[in-house]
Amino acid sequence: MTRAAPIFISYRRDDTAGYARAIGDELGRAFGADRVFIDVDDIAAGEAFADVIEGALGESGVLVVLIGPRWRGTQAGRQGEAGSAESSRLFDPNDFVRREISAGLAAGCRVVPVLLDGAPMPTRSQLPADLAELSGRNAITLRSDRFAADMAALVAALQPAAGAAAAGGVSRQPGRRLLSGTAAALAIALILASVGGWLWLRSSSPSAAARPAIDGSWQAQVRYDWPGAEHLERFRFVVEGAELRGSASFLGVPRGIEAGRLDAEGLSFITRSTETLGEQTRAATHRYRGRLVGEQLRFVMQTEGAATPHEPVEFSAERVVPLAPSR
Repeated sequence: MTRAAPIFISYRRDDTAGYARAIGDELGRAFGADRVFIDVDDIAAGEAFADVIEGALGESGVLVVLIGPRWRGTQAGRQGEAGSAESSRLFDPNDFVRREISAGLAAGCRVVPVLLDGAPMPTRSQLPADLAELSGRNAITLRSDRFAADMAALVAALQPAAGAAAAGGVSRQPGRRLLSGTAAALAIALILASVGGWLWLRSSSPSAAARPAIDGSWQAQVRYDWPGAEHLERFRFVVEGAELRGSASFLGVPRGIEAGRLDAEGLSFITRSTETLGEQTRAATHRYRGRLVGEQLRFVMQTEGAATPHEPVEFSAERVVPLAPSR
């Protein structure tokens, strides 16, 4: 039986699945993993997807809505100008993203939009009537090159509601305050100081936590999410403090690593490529998160912004040639 959680993460898989995993991990560390609901972790095989989602939303006090460039989606078979309301998946009553947000708003959850990869806040006219209220909610912007700082701001923003939810004290009645104005200001200041200091130590101090030794070359047989697409991919990692540099191949072609980070929890980085479908060419971002388990690096890779949507890909890499640790 899935445990209900006070923080529910809503996202579209072909839009921000990679971000959802990273944000879920960070919120789990801040509030407790058992208090963060994300479907890939919290729905067991054989459970009814819709029932679990609706049950978790019914018990949640905070709904975090991840909005990327493809969040509105496109309905299959619907006519209309690309990006218009008529073509948006949000106007499908059976769309799970719409159902999640509609239920959260109706239940009086604290609904927090998080804008990713430069996505704009949707306007009221771009949303169905039951989601129109979302356009008036204050959003937080999260950027890949400022992930730690922006994540600290998100944690601080959620703390008053999520902290109370963890203790069973969330109020869903408009106008009811969790703390007095002075107490709330003091609490938020302390939270910002503690979270900011923790993230600074975690990202800047090599001795803050033992980091996995991953310097060197790795390879993995990767099966992608379209028929016949299996490639031997190669990775070369160079670690300097908390910074991860090197290359990672995609479809057998080496790509430079960007925004690479390494800490005690694992590693993360992105690479970029282009994808062509007919006359349409799109710049794609490949977002990797990995963890050293024994002698293997276990990865989840999500492609975002491509010409066609892609499911997350999971694979394990084996070490090929170790390098002397960087100084």
